[in-house]
Amino acid sequence: MKSIKKLLLALVPTIVVLLLFGLGFLACYFVIGKVFDNEIQGEAKAYTLGRLLKDTPEKRSALASTYYDPGKALQMFDDISWAVPNIPTPFVGTAPTPGQHGTAHINSMQFRAAKELEMPKPADTYRIFITGGSTAFGSGAPGDDQTIAGYLNTILSRQLTPMTKQKYEVFTMANRAWASTQERIVIENRLSELEPDMVISFSGVNDVHWGLRGRNVLWFRSYADEFYWSLIKRVFIITRQPPMPENTWIENPIAPALVAERLLKNVRISQFVLSEKKIDYVFALQPALTVTNKKLSRHEKSSLKSEDYFRTCYGLFVKDLKNLHGENFQFVDLSGVFDGLDDQEEIFMDSYHFGDKGNEKIAENLFLQIKGRMVKHARPPS
Repeated sequence: MKSIKKLLLALVPTIVVLLLFGLGFLACYFVIGKVFDNEIQGEAKAYTLGRLLKDTPEKRSALASTYYDPGKALQMFDDISWAVPNIPTPFVGTAPTPGQHGTAHINSMQFRAAKELEMPKPADTYRIFITGGSTAFGSGAPGDDQTIAGYLNTILSRQLTPMTKQKYEVFTMANRAWASTQERIVIENRLSELEPDMVISFSGVNDVHWGLRGRNVLWFRSYADEFYWSLIKRVFIITRQPPMPENTWIENPIAPALVAERLLKNVRISQFVLSEKKIDYVFALQPALTVTNKKLSRHEKSSLKSEDYFRTCYGLFVKDLKNLHGENFQFVDLSGVFDGLDDQEEIFMDSYHFGDKGNEKIAENLFLQIKGRMVKHARPPS
């Protein structure tokens, strides 16, 4: 009996140490886990207009005016998707997470759509993919049908189906902060394999956006990529691994001529890849507040910035793309699509984005530009 007591007494320090170690481990696990959990939860939640515009009633009112029904838009702000969660995605870094995020639906192939893409493509169907950044994605659109792709789909079905007897489907493969490089990669590796008749790059703004911030669009990380890079670096620190060296660099604002050269490189590669499969490729230069000749409202004026840099880059884009020729290629300059509107018409939500009014006007103008090519290349009904 005495020997058992002695043994137990001898084990007490060990048990105490183990308990303290266990409690320390749990505390450490809880604290670290909580930090990571908060960060991941913040990134995993969809950013809605309501979340973005919290406690800014004047701005909320101005942005509501970019919609056909401002009152309804105000009521929907907490649901209208602005930025959806991203997941790591092969070769492009990150792309939208499948599921429903506010008013945005992302299907299993990461297109903005509630319905899935049918493969092989249904008979007598003309398929269009639109790629680009957050404007192409439809940040601020009250629903999937009010994105540029959604409106274009409606217009095609109404205007062309009676003539061509074809069905039309327009899918959006776009993501916030994507530049022409991510678009080129997704065209080459993904979209070209999914039987499109036409691919439209609705693009230009983000190449200038990143150039102004000193990023080489051929070798950079977007915002969502940076989030995952930051998480991995912290895991390395916690596990006492050697720190990962930085492999991208921030320079002075990139010279506009180099911004234009890099965009043209991506467009040329996209054109070549699609031409090999006889797929039409349209590059649509998107409108931006800094290059529009629209008479600006008070709210729109407050969002103006870096006007000279954007105008210089856009001027070079137009010059280069007008000189790019190919049977399957068409350049569409939509940068002046709102030029005739006055300062009483709210269109721009900020420098790059639009409510449903702007999205529909863009889709209407895009349709007028590509209609002839589509009718010419339409396949006869089977």
